[in-house]
Parts: sequence; structure tokens; C-alpha cells
Amino acid sequence: MIRTYLVDDHNLFCEGIDRILTQSGQFHVLQKFYNGASLLEKVQEWEVDLLIMDIEMPLINGLDIIKRVKLYNQQVKIALLTMHEEQAYIQEAYLLGADAYLNKSMETQALIGSLLTVCTGKKVFPRFTLFEKENNLLSKREEEILKLIARGKTSATIAEALQISELTVKTHRRNMMRKLQANNTSEMITKAIEKGII
Repeated sequence: MIRTYLVDDHNLFCEGIDRILTQSGQFHVLQKFYNGASLLEKVQEWEVDLLIMDIEMPLINGLDIIKRVKLYNQQVKIALLTMHEEQAYIQEAYLLGADAYLNKSMETQALIGSLLTVCTGKKVFPRFTLFEKENNLLSKREEEILKLIARGKTSATIAEALQISELTVKTHRRNMMRKLQANNTSEMITKAIEKGII
């Protein structure tokens, strides 16, 4: 039996996944958490094989949880189960060491199969390219956000203007800094100007 933790702020969804995993006969759900903070309170006590969690949650988001979990436990497999399909999230999750990026709308058998694959040591990510081509360093969305950052707009303001979440903006920002090899916002903007991006 695969010892499993579930983390999702939607109680009904969490209960549903618990039933699906239990009925498969392959997983033993040890505990369910409804926010990232309560999960991390017990991170040093873990004896668990698989962590399944959403990205956007109150207090601490799923991407930040990956970083903290990996500090204490390199062996645990981490599967993100989310409705977010943005490339920025997928890239960030991959780079942080997640083992799977799965969509909440997937069929039950596909979910079980993907989770079992992850537990064998393989990664399960969407088929499209994880990284932009070199001659197209930033995606169109990243360029759009970068131009707004250069104009002094905050993440909250950008999120409202583009009708996306603030977490999405922050994730794009981190990815742009990595791609441009910048240590801070000012350096990121300078390098973008030098490369003719903005």
C-alpha cells in the first residue's frame, strides 16, 4: 500500500480523492490537510510515500510547499493535482522537483495510473514542451507581464489587469528571473532591455 497524504482546501474534493484512492486498493490515505501550513507543521514526522496537493491554497501555495518538503524529505513523491494549465506553473513545478503535474478533470483510471507511475520513480508531466525555445526566450504572457513590471506595476495590479491570479504573476516573475539569469527585478528589467525584449 502506498502511504499517501492529501492536501486541498476544498473539503469535498479531498474526500472524493480519498475514496477513489482507497477503492483502488493501492493507496492508504494516512491524513488529509486542508491548507499547506497544517501539512508543514508535521513535515519532520513524515513516514509517507506520496504527497498529492493542489497549487493554489490559503496560507502557503503548493509550489512553496514543494521547496520546503524537499528540505526534509527527498524520497517522498510529489504530485500536483490542479485545474491550472499555465506553462509557468508546469515549469516551476518541474524545476522545484515535483514528480507529476496532473489535471483535476482527468478520468479516475488515468489518475490512478499516473500516480502508480510516479511511485515507480518516473515523472508524469503534460506532453507539451516544458521550456521555451532558445530563440523565443520568454513566452508572450511573460513578455506582457514583464512590460507591466517595468512600468512599476505590482503583482496584485498586474493580476487584476490581466484577470489572472496573483500567484500566477509571481510564478511568471520567478520563471523570467531564472530565464534571464537575474537576481532581482531591476536586473531582470535591465537584461530584458539589453536583449530587446522590452
